[in-house]
Amino acid sequence: MVTGGAGFVGSSISLFLKRNRPNARVIALDNLKRRGSELSLARLHDAGVEFVHGDVREFSDIEQVGPVDWLIECSAEPSVQAGYGQSPAYVTNTNLNGAINCLE
Repeated sequence: MVTGGAGFVGSSISLFLKRNRPNARVIALDNLKRRGSELSLARLHDAGVEFVHGDVREFSDIEQVGPVDWLIECSAEPSVQAGYGQSPAYVTNTNLNGAINCLE
């Protein structure tokens, strides 16, 4: 499973894995919050990558996928301005707590 799987890095990794391991089940989990990430869905589908709409901030979203052999954590709020001038809670919850949920 690749979290942030519809983002630039996550979708590239998902496609690479599927291309190089065509018999492997590759799952891309993403919340599609970042504008433009939905544009990756057709490419993922065409390559045979499974898409799951979910959010790393919610442990149950990760858990719904079921057991996986590998988890590659690419989810993040990359914008340096995301927490500027407002509460940094979203950035902290996504980048820190989301990573912790993936580790659990």
